[in-house]
Amino acid sequence: MTVQAKRILWPTDFSTLSLHGGLYARGFRELFQAELHVVHVVPPPIPADLAITLPIESPMAYVGQEVEPECRARLEGLVQQQFGSVAGVIVRVLFGNPWSTICQYAREQNIQLIVVGTHGRTGLQHVLIGSTAERIVQHAPCPVLVVKNPATDFVVI
Repeated sequence: MTVQAKRILWPTDFSTLSLHGGLYARGFRELFQAELHVVHVVPPPIPADLAITLPIESPMAYVGQEVEPECRARLEGLVQQQFGSVAGVIVRVLFGNPWSTICQYAREQNIQLIVVGTHGRTGLQHVLIGSTAERIVQHAPCPVLVVKNPATDFVVI
């Protein structure tokens, strides 16, 4: 059996754990000589308690779409810092519910591996805040590598 991924997706929210997931995305990109998609999803500008009551497919106007150039510049800077160049890396700023937007993007782009960081929340925090990574694992059209707090790592920097 041969494992090979030619298109890898690394969604980032710029958090420390998300950036740690980027190390794995980089490693797999180099190992598989894959095309890497780096995305940041801007969530809807509505309160969390209201977001729970809305279906994920609800159309919403994003008042904050003017943040797209700023987010894109930040992503490109991050790619430059993490990978040394933007060549061969596709950078996208998307708008929507993070987990569903990431899964939809993965479907549309025929992504073969998603590398996502998680905070690893449990108990009441998990119930109240939810887990984007968990939802991605449940709904993704491809394998998902979930990177937790790096107590033990197999990535060599």
